[in-house]
Amino acid sequence: MNYKEAMNYIKNTEKFGRNYGLSRTEKILELLDNPHKELKCIHIAGTNGKGSISAMLNSILIQAGNKVGMYTSPYLEVFEERIQINSENIKENSLSFVVTEVKKAVDEVIKLGYEHPTEFEIITCAALLYFRNEKVDFAVIEVGLGGRLDSTNVIHPILSIITSISYDHMQVLGETIKEITIEKAGIIKNKVPVVLYPQEFEVESIIENTCFEKNSSLIKVRRDSIEFFSVNGKKYTQVIHVKTYKDEYDIELSLLGSHQLLNCSTVLTAVELLKELGIKIEKSHILFALKSVKWIGRLEVMNKTPLIVIDGAHNIDGINKLVESVEKYFKYDNLILVLGILADKQVEDMIKVIAPLASKIIAVTPHSERGSLAVELKKVILKYNENCDAIENYSQAYEKALSYSNSGDIILFSGSLHMIGDMRKIIKAKLS
Repeated sequence: MNYKEAMNYIKNTEKFGRNYGLSRTEKILELLDNPHKELKCIHIAGTNGKGSISAMLNSILIQAGNKVGMYTSPYLEVFEERIQINSENIKENSLSFVVTEVKKAVDEVIKLGYEHPTEFEIITCAALLYFRNEKVDFAVIEVGLGGRLDSTNVIHPILSIITSISYDHMQVLGETIKEITIEKAGIIKNKVPVVLYPQEFEVESIIENTCFEKNSSLIKVRRDSIEFFSVNGKKYTQVIHVKTYKDEYDIELSLLGSHQLLNCSTVLTAVELLKELGIKIEKSHILFALKSVKWIGRLEVMNKTPLIVIDGAHNIDGINKLVESVEKYFKYDNLILVLGILADKQVEDMIKVIAPLASKIIAVTPHSERGSLAVELKKVILKYNENCDAIENYSQAYEKALSYSNSGDIILFSGSLHMIGDMRKIIKAKLS
């Protein structure tokens, strides 16, 4: 297949929807000579922070001189973002090659009587094959959804990381925090160490019990391990101090957000554990990597006058952290909010938190079959803020937001990664 045919093949597998379980992925990989078994993987699960932690860890490992694969989801602007080596997207010809190989295995799997693999399963297999073919030193693998039955869970990592756990995807993972945690804890493997972001008591207890059952060591990141000092308003970085169990770090972190402090502490704890496993990483590698790491669409400053910020907060926990961070990191007169939320989220709970912050709100529809229509979103927003427009066209929504703003204001885009990715392209084009 050429690139266009490979992308069409992937897109055409969307119709198979979500069908959780590992058997199809395991069989495809078996037919590809089990590429995942040749990789040193770090597996990352959780509700929020998976991407940021993946990006920071990836950056540190690269800075230490390693060839590092990173597999994340979803993408913001181009599909190839999901599969990277040393922060470079997979090339079109490489993607075509691995997808063609995976398709051959998929066809064989179907002949053997398996249900058709899902889109995510096919992409996961393609990523693992690509990383094996390119002989990466390490692969940072982000869970797609949940953990226990996620197709990435075929790997046997050298380290597992569990990030912040909260309510999201309840229709799949369960309605209670206990059910959700059990799914996330499903990535814990026998005798594989686990680094745990600070959690509420119930979550922590479930993870502890699972680690005990699996004979896996557990390192819990302390809430008091971080101290915030200041924001560099010119570069939009934050200066923090982190004290782990083994060392102390004075860090200039290029990722903004209060939540990134504990994410950073989680990464440093993971790095110290990797060093114990014999991986050579110097403190200078860590400091440089964290000063320069990028993770687009997450409290990302796109323009300074007027201040334009985009953030992919897409659940109640993310929105709470976004509101806290906007108040902490930015000085502004008025906030103009462009909001698009998927219908299967806690829509009103999210609006209730963020709508009072804004002087004007523009509701848009995320480009997803799960997106809340702008006009429906507006009805909910009006309960909490009477200054709301509904605009379907993203370019028009951007121009309208600009027309509302003055030099001392902030324009904030948030609510859905689907919307943020599309809006980011428009903002870049308009600013250029």
